[in-house]
Parts: sequence; C-alpha cells; structure tokens
Amino acid sequence: MAASLKIRVILHSGKTVMFEGVIPGKACSAEQDGVCLTVGRGCPAPVTVVPPKSDGPIKSIEYELSTDIANYHQVITPDSGRGYPELMQLVSFWRHKKESFAGDFKMPLFIFTGQDLNMAMAFGLIGPNYETAFRCLEPKRSRALLAYMRRLTIMIKRGTDLYPIPDSVARKRADGAITEYLYFRTSRDAKAQPWALTLRNFAEHQKCLYKIPDVGNQASMAPLWCSWTDWFSDNVTDTVVLDNVRAGVKLGIRNYIIDDGWFGPGLDNDYDVALNLGDWEPDPAKFKDMGKLVRDVRAEGGVPMIWCAPHAVAPGAKCFQDRRRLLLVDGTGELVMSDNLFHMMCFMCPEARQVIADICASFIRQWDFDGAKYDLFNCVPAIRCCSQEHSHDVTSMMEGLHLTLQQIDRATRKLKKDYIVELKQNYATPFLSQFGTMTRAGDTPYNSEGNFLRTLYVQAYSPFAINDYQTITDGDSPQAAACVVLKMMAVGIPTYSIDFDRLGQANKDVIGHYNHWYNQNIKQFMRYRIPLDAQHNIFKLPGRGKQRDLFFLVNGGGDLEITRPSTILNGTFRQGLVVRGKGPKAVKVTSFDPFGRQQGPATKVKLADWTRVGLLPGGMTQFDF
Repeated sequence: MAASLKIRVILHSGKTVMFEGVIPGKACSAEQDGVCLTVGRGCPAPVTVVPPKSDGPIKSIEYELSTDIANYHQVITPDSGRGYPELMQLVSFWRHKKESFAGDFKMPLFIFTGQDLNMAMAFGLIGPNYETAFRCLEPKRSRALLAYMRRLTIMIKRGTDLYPIPDSVARKRADGAITEYLYFRTSRDAKAQPWALTLRNFAEHQKCLYKIPDVGNQASMAPLWCSWTDWFSDNVTDTVVLDNVRAGVKLGIRNYIIDDGWFGPGLDNDYDVALNLGDWEPDPAKFKDMGKLVRDVRAEGGVPMIWCAPHAVAPGAKCFQDRRRLLLVDGTGELVMSDNLFHMMCFMCPEARQVIADICASFIRQWDFDGAKYDLFNCVPAIRCCSQEHSHDVTSMMEGLHLTLQQIDRATRKLKKDYIVELKQNYATPFLSQFGTMTRAGDTPYNSEGNFLRTLYVQAYSPFAINDYQTITDGDSPQAAACVVLKMMAVGIPTYSIDFDRLGQANKDVIGHYNHWYNQNIKQFMRYRIPLDAQHNIFKLPGRGKQRDLFFLVNGGGDLEITRPSTILNGTFRQGLVVRGKGPKAVKVTSFDPFGRQQGPATKVKLADWTRVGLLPGGMTQFDF
C-alpha cells in the first residue's frame, strides 16, 4: 500500500478526533466534530488544525505514518546526535519509544536507508521546539517480535502526556489554530543521497521556516584543548593548564577550556564525595589566582575558556539555601536530584533564568574569560516542575531552556560581542545552536568512530560542529594518530584532551602539522562538508576562488573525480585510490607523509580516464593543474 497518515487531534476538553487516509504530498481538507484539518502539497507540506472554540486549545497532535515494510539497511532515529548510533539496527528500532524533552532536544525526523545505503524514506515534523514523543508501532514487540502485519507504522506525537503543546503555540492565534509542516520523502522523489544530506535538507527547512541563523565565528573554529579527558579533575591545576597551553600553542591549538573541577570536586569523583556546584569560586588549592591564569593563557597565545553548569546547585554549595526556592520540584513536593547528585534551577521560572544568565556573565566580569562551555543541561530529567515557591511564565520546559540560553547569550554578548560558546548536541539542535558559536558532539573519549558518527550528525545541521575531545597516545602510531585527526577534520573542529607532557614527540609533530595546515585553511572549514558516498567515507569541502577542493577519506575511503586543484587527506590506511579528471591534460601530483614531509619528487599524471594514484596512510596528496 502507499504511505498514508492518520492524524489524531486531542483537545484539552478531552475530545479526540481522528482523520484517516491523508496521503503525504497531496492536498486535502476535512472537518470532523468541529475540528478542521487542512493539508497542503509538497514537502514540507503545511498542516493546519483548527479546534472548535467550545473545546479549548489543542493538547496534542499525533501523526501516524503507515506504509508497506521493506528491508531497510539502517534507521536514523529522531535524536540530538548523541544516541542514534546505538539504534541504527532495525532489530533494535522495533521497540523504539523516545521523547524529546529538556534534557535531549531531538530532531523530529526518522530516516530509513535502503540496500544501496542511501536514503530510502524520511518522515518528520517541522514546527516550534517543544516536547514531542516518537514511537515505532509496527513491527512491535510483545512476548515476541511481531512482523506479520507487513507494515511499518511510526508515530510522532506533538505534545506529550507530561507536557502538552505549550500555550505559546496552542494559544498564539485567536482561533487556536496550529500550523506545522509535514516532511515526507522517498528515494522515488529525491535523487540518491546519504542520510546526512537528508537530515541537512530537513534542518534547512527548519531554519528557513523559522528564520533561524547559523551562528559562528572564526575564533570558534580554531583547534581546541580541554582539561577533561586525560586528567582526574582533582589533579587539574593552574600549572597543568598553563604547561599544556605552552605546548599546545606550538601545535596550532588556540582555544583552551578549563573544565569541570576548577571550583572543587568534579563529576569524576566518587558518588560519596560532596559536590559544590553552584558557588563557582575557584578552588584555591588548584587555582590560586584565576584572573592571573586568564592573563597568562592569553599572554602565551591561547584563548581562555571556562566550564560551567550554570543551572546546577549541589546540596553542598554555599548558595543552596538562597537558591532552593528556584529549584525543580517533583509532584511529591521533593527537590529533583539529577543522577549526578545535584539539583537544578527551573528554566520555566523567569527569576531562575535571570540568576543563570548572571552567573554566565560573571565569568567575564570577574576574570575576563573569552569563552565558555555550558554543560549538564542534558542531566535535567523528563519531569514537570511542581514548585509552589517560584512562578512559571511558560508551560514547556524545552521552551524554558530556549529562553534561558537566549538570555545567557544576550547577557554575555553585551560584555563581549565575540564571546566563544560551546554547547552540547543534546541542547543545540538548530533552534538552540544559534545561542552558541559551536556545537559539541560528546562524549566519546578513546572512541574515534563514535566521535565521528556523533559529529557527522551535528555537521548535518551546523557547519560549526566540534568533535568531542580526542585522546591520542603513544600506543597510536603516527599514521593512526593522523587518521584520528583527519577523521575529526572531515566532520568538525579538531579538539583534544591530551597531557602533552606524556605524549611522544612523533605524535605531537603529527598533531602540530595538521593543526597548522587546518589553521591556514580555517575560513574554508566554516562551511558544510559534503558527503560523497552513502557510507560517509568520502567528504568534499569545495574550494572557492584560489582555494583548493579538499577531499577527506575516512574508514574505507573511495575513489574520486578531481576537476581543479585539490588536496586529498587520507584518514585511512589505504595506499592508493583511483581518480579521474576532465581532459587529457596532465596534473602534478605531490605526496606528503603524516609529518608534512614531501615523499619523493612530484609526478605527472593524466586523469582523462580512471588512474591509480599512490597514497600514504595518514598523509596528504596534492593535485595541481
């Protein structure tokens, strides 16, 4: 059967109306029990629901897509870019039931890939950012996996049981009408493309329809170092930071994050260690003079940044009693505690948002930091705040976090217009990434493939995607280290958490070579990468004017067509590939090893037909016409 939709409208009065037989891409209109539905043509197609005045606003809308099932290769579930790699296999997806909430803003889009590995079908909803549920209905798991119905049925529910459609949406128009946009594509109505390009197309429609800018700056694109992965936070001191700044600047690293624990016990401590999150005062045993450290980092050529979870208030914080009334409270009247054992200020409370914004601005006022990393918003659980001690001016926690980040952005940019801000993908899909200058795909230490997949997802909707902090050790050969670095650059900003005192000179030389090369081309890297194959093994970063086309090979790599001056970055262990170009004219081919050293004399190669060219694992090859 062809794909069809059921649209279920649930009103606050309790009335439920079901519209059946809606065909994606085709216009229709219907009325039932006073509820009016209008669906437009194309993709994305506007869908407008108007409730009867007598039944109050719309509580939720369910979009249930059903189609003949096929043997799909993989599924990309609605996600922020953090958890989807674990659910790509269909056998795991058949039990899929997730929600978008304040702790994880998911892109409301399902993508299924075919046996050619390209996008086969995509189904999503484009609308304001608020709580949304996603579910696979068929096939399903009961006592056993049930697939006899031979259908794929998936559902997107806008407005959840815990958080109905927010008042800012349901009551925005006098008639209570809600308009959102149905996104439905198949391989029959779109040219073959990798799933990341389908996700990018979806994000572009989001940005266009809701006028969301891509925000970033060149300073944010620089290679970055963070004090998190390679240290126990108790051992991170001003000396550790400054020593690594001195080493890192020589390796082309410019931005430096002083991470969790600068104020006392970090989250890497045992659970029986009391936290003091919320006070944001430097631990004098670790950081004797934060203002001086900031000046010293800057004097060495680095850009100082600070880690903060501005909404967090630990029970052991001195500020706990003062902020207690602003904290999240559950339905039993108890303060909500995160799994990491701290409380959280309520984003739906305007007074709490002001406190949070003031905390973030204080890092500039007190110590003159040039940037910040905002973390742990993803620790907020899917609960409804029931506090009687503070007021709420919105009805959605996701909307509250949106307003929180917006207020932080305004407060800090009044003090420093070009402030660098790192957000995490859980709370930085397109609607929120505009309040940062880069979006991190965390957390994947010692897992370059997981890092790659997560950053690939972020790169689909933001050109300012930042890799999680990569670790490189002396157990990695220089070729392997180069492959890790190039794999980062293929989809994002190169970032590191490495104790350079422990790293051998050979791998430092590799890191330094590629970071300096990256810095020379940094303006080009402010643009989207283009995956050229369905497996995301080849990426192109087109050059403009005198810029070279840049091609990144990762994992399995692949063959290429080259038509202008280009550089191939071989993030694989392949020792050759097949290339072709236009016309019989010979091109000059020059090879460099992972240290940037030219290997042998340049050669002349004709690319009129497919031609095999040698590669160096972890190296680069230049083609000059």
